[in-house]
Amino acid sequence: MDTPKTSQADAPAISGLPKVAHGKVKQRGRYRRWLTNRAQLVGRSLARLVFDADGSPRAWVRPLVFDRYRRPRPATASLVLRRNGEPKRAFAQWMADADVELLPLVEHLRLPPSGELRRDVALVVCHGSTAGAARLVEALSQQYAVVLVLIDGDEMERAPAHLVPFTASGSRVPRSVLLSALALRLRDLQPRVAVAVGAATADAALACELREIPVVFLANPGAPETMLREVTEVVFPSHAARGAAEAAFPGFAGRDYLHVVEEPLGAGADLIRVVAGRAARRVEDEVALALTAGPDRLEILTADRPDRDPAVALREQVIAWRRSHAGGTRRMRRILHRPCSGFNPLIYAEAHPRACLANRRYPLAHWIEQGQPPGPWAYEVIHPGDAMTAGVKVALHGHFFYADLLPEMLTRLERGATRPDLFLTTDSEAKVAQMRAATKDYPSRVDITIVPNLGRDIGPFFTALREPLLKGDYDVFFHVHGKKTKGRRRNIGDPWRNFLWENMIGGAFPMLDSIVARFAEDPTTGLVFPEDSHVLDWGRNEEVAQTLRRSLGLDEPMTTYVEFPVGNMFAVRPAALAALLDLDLRWEDYPAEPVLDDGTLLHGLERILPLVVRKAGYRAVAARVPGTYWED
Repeated sequence: MDTPKTSQADAPAISGLPKVAHGKVKQRGRYRRWLTNRAQLVGRSLARLVFDADGSPRAWVRPLVFDRYRRPRPATASLVLRRNGEPKRAFAQWMADADVELLPLVEHLRLPPSGELRRDVALVVCHGSTAGAARLVEALSQQYAVVLVLIDGDEMERAPAHLVPFTASGSRVPRSVLLSALALRLRDLQPRVAVAVGAATADAALACELREIPVVFLANPGAPETMLREVTEVVFPSHAARGAAEAAFPGFAGRDYLHVVEEPLGAGADLIRVVAGRAARRVEDEVALALTAGPDRLEILTADRPDRDPAVALREQVIAWRRSHAGGTRRMRRILHRPCSGFNPLIYAEAHPRACLANRRYPLAHWIEQGQPPGPWAYEVIHPGDAMTAGVKVALHGHFFYADLLPEMLTRLERGATRPDLFLTTDSEAKVAQMRAATKDYPSRVDITIVPNLGRDIGPFFTALREPLLKGDYDVFFHVHGKKTKGRRRNIGDPWRNFLWENMIGGAFPMLDSIVARFAEDPTTGLVFPEDSHVLDWGRNEEVAQTLRRSLGLDEPMTTYVEFPVGNMFAVRPAALAALLDLDLRWEDYPAEPVLDDGTLLHGLERILPLVVRKAGYRAVAARVPGTYWED
C-alpha cells in the first residue's frame, strides 16, 4: 500500500502549452454574495408563509390568488402560471386537484348507462340545435356508439342518438368552468373521439382536449388560431376555407391534421368518420410504435415507479408532447423525462421539426418508424456486465468538500475488482486528516491535495490535477465528488449523489469495472457519464458556452438541447481533454462562492465536455444501471 501523500495545489503551470484566451469570469463582490444569501433566506421564509406543510397554499392565500374553482385571478395569473399557461411547480399539485370543486356542477347530468354502450363511444357536440347532424350521427354509428351532446339547446323528443343536454348559458358559474366540468363528466364514458360541430362548440372542444378526449373540429367556415393549435383534427368545408385559414395563420400551413371535406354533415359524413378514426388512433399508434423499443430501453421512463405500466407512462408522454408542441414551438419549457435509454427526443425533434413540431409526432415513435437513424440524438449506453480490466491504468479523482462522504465512496469501490490510484482534493488540513484515516488501508496509491475553495469540483480537476492529466501515466481518469446540496434544493443532494455513484462507481453492480472494460475494448470511447433521466437544454449557459467554443475551436453545431454529464461525474481519456487542458485554467478564473445555480464558467465547462471529446476524435457514451433514478 502506498502512503497517502499531501500537497498544496500551487505548482507552476507546465510550460510549452499554448495559452488560449477563454475570457475572464467577473467575480461577484462581497455585497453581491451577501445579497444572494439574503435573497435565498427571504425566499425560504416567504415559502413557509405562503404554503402549508403539505405544499398547498395556506387558507388565507387561496381567496387572494384563486377563485373558488382554483383558477388564478387575472391579477395574480403571472405569479401562478408559466408563459405556456401551465401551473408553476409550487401550485401544480393543488391546482390539479381542482376537479373536486367541479363535480357538484355536473352531478345532475344524465349519461347513458354503460350497459347500453356496447361499442367504442364517439361524442357529437352541437350548440343550440342538432339540426343537420343526423347524417353525421348515422355515419359514425357504423363504427361507434354515438352520444349526442347538446349545449344550450332544446331537448328533442326523438334524438338520432343517446342525448345528453347541457345548459351553460344563464348560469352564475363561468362558462369555461361549466364546460370543463362537462368534459370531466363525459370522460366517464371513455369516448374514443369527439366531433365538435361549428364555431359555437369551440370552447367545448378545447375543454374536451384538455380532458384527453381527441376532437375533430368541423370549422364552419373558418377556425380561430386556438383551434388550429389545440385540437387533434380540423376539418374545413372547402379548399378556399382552408386556404383562408392558412393565409391568416401561415405557421399552420400544410399541417397533416388540417383536412378538407365538402358537405361534412351531408355527403361527406363518411369521410368525417374516417378522420374521426384517425383522431382516435393518433395517441394509441404512437404508443404502440414507442413500445417496440423494448422493456430494457424503456425502463428509464418508469424508473421512479418500477411497477408502473410503460404503456400508461408513454401515453401520458405522447399526450403531453402533443399539447406542449401544439403550436409547433421549438423549445419545450418543462423538463422532459427521457422515454428511452440511448435516445434524446428533444434533439431529434429539433432536427425533424416538420414531423415532431409542426405535426406533433412523438419523437421516439417517429424515430422508430424511420428505422432508428443515427445522429446526435442517439448514443450507446453501457450496462452492467462482465468486465475484464487488465492492462488499463486507471486513476480516480475525488473532490471532497464534505470529507465524511469519502468512506462511502471507498465502500462502493470494493464492489468491483479495480483499485484505481486515488487523487483526492479538499480544502483544509482537518479534512485531510479525516481522509488520510479513511484511506490508510487502501491498496493503491493515494495522493491528497489541499486546494482553494474555488471552482467546486471542476477547478480541482482541471487546475490542481492538470499535471497528472497531462503526464500520460493513466489510460482512464474518473472524476467524482462528494455531492451534497444545500439551500432551496437541499433535499436532492443525497439522491443525486447516490444515482451518480451507483452508475459511475458501483453499488448493486461494479460499474467502474464495466466502464473501464469499455475503454479497454474500444479505443474510440473518450468519455463515459451517467445517463440522466432528465433531458435538458443549455439553461443560462449559452453565453459562456459560446465563449468556450470560440476558445476551443469547436465547430460542432449547438443544438437547443444537450447531452452532458449532469452532476459533473464522468470517466475520460486524458488525451480527449487536451484542448481543455491547454486553456490552463487558473484559480482566479473560477467564480467565488456562493456560486450561482446556473450561468457560470463551471456550468459551461460541464456542458461543453462532450463537444471537446468529439472534437478530439473520440466518442461520448452513457452508462446506466437499470432502476436508478433521482428527481429534481
